[in-house]
Amino acid sequence: MRILPFVLPALLAAAPALATPAFLPTRDVAITYELDAPGRAAQNYQLNYDAAQELARVENPAQGVYILANLPSGQAQVVVPALHAIVQAPDFSALTQEISTAGGAQFTPLGSGHYAGMACQKYLVLNAQGSGTACITPDGVVLHFAGHDAHGSAEVTALSVAYAPQPAQEFALPDGFSDVTLPPGALQALLQPQ
Repeated sequence: MRILPFVLPALLAAAPALATPAFLPTRDVAITYELDAPGRAAQNYQLNYDAAQELARVENPAQGVYILANLPSGQAQVVVPALHAIVQAPDFSALTQEISTAGGAQFTPLGSGHYAGMACQKYLVLNAQGSGTACITPDGVVLHFAGHDAHGSAEVTALSVAYAPQPAQEFALPDGFSDVTLPPGALQALLQPQ
């Protein structure tokens, strides 16, 4: 499943015209998530989100890389500190657009939920590519997502949520790093959980 672990656009289907909930945070937040996928060890990710600029930083400490995404511009870069490199990720432009629009999703309410000490609204989310459920706070923080598509299935659960202004340097590209362009498929291999 294509997952940008701060959580991921929910998937859509044909549902009556329901109001779409906020599915991106409406205020600055730092969230620790656990990603579970069949056949892989659970991985923890840190998402830092600047709500005003719609900037995200997703980091998996075990991988030693992080992703910087600018949702309005549809751009993302993978920063690889061990190589002193910034990998341009044009393939992510479609994914950032999908995140910004939730893939055109409509959400069907399922009731209330509770994760990471916070209340959320559960939704059924479907589209032509797959299906899932999401539990989202009123201010757009996805606390839980479980779904599947043609690429597989995954579950993402918030372990902690901290609302606080996010420092601008968290979203800045590091100075002195080289730009790298990888051949097709190499970026996906770089980002695969170990």
